Formats: sequence, C-alpha cells, structure tokens
Amino acid sequence: RIRQMKDDMVIRRIGGNFSPDRLGYVSTLCAAQVPENKIDLFTDIVNSYPGVTHNYRRDHRFNIWFTFIAPSRQIIKNCLDQIRKKTGVQNILNLPATRVFKISANFRL
Repeated sequence: RIRQMKDDMVIRRIGGNFSPDRLGYVSTLCAAQVPENKIDLFTDIVNSYPGVTHNYRRDHRFNIWFTFIAPSRQIIKNCLDQIRKKTGVQNILNLPATRVFKISANFRL
C-alpha cells in the first residue's frame, strides 16, 4: 500500500520528524536565485547534503527554497559557501529560524 501511495505521488516518505533545537541543532530556510539551466545541477547538489530536509521550486525570482539543519550556524554557512562554489549560484539567502511555530498533527493509527 505504501509503495502504491508513493507511486501515485500521494506521499513522498514516511519517517520521523525531529525538533532541531531539542537536539541541539539549528535550522535555516534558504532561498536561491537559480538560472533555469542550472536548476537540476543546483537541486542535485543541495540534496546531497544530509542536513537538507526540504527542497522545492517556487514561481518567484528566488525560485529554489530549501531547509537546512546542522549542529551550528557556522556549519550551515560553510555548506552554503560550498554550494555556491560547486554550482556557481551566488545569490542564496540564509534565513535562520529565530522563533519556531509548530502545529501538532496527531493521527490515531
């Protein structure tokens, strides 16, 4: 059933969702201005980092958005610098979370 739901694109994955701050980690939302011809390269490289949890395209001049979780802000900064070097995409905004809002959704399974 799960395989069928994935094939039908009803779900992407099933897994745990942890609060970075409770694990001593920090998180940030990033927005990048990626030329159309570099989107596949950019997203492949961004997705290769284990701290990236979401990556999606938007209809905006900052067209690729992703979340990044790491043990420190410096590690995130270093990773974003690496992404800039590997992709040639220089305009990446780093928008760290300063206050977290969570909506609890609990399902009886």
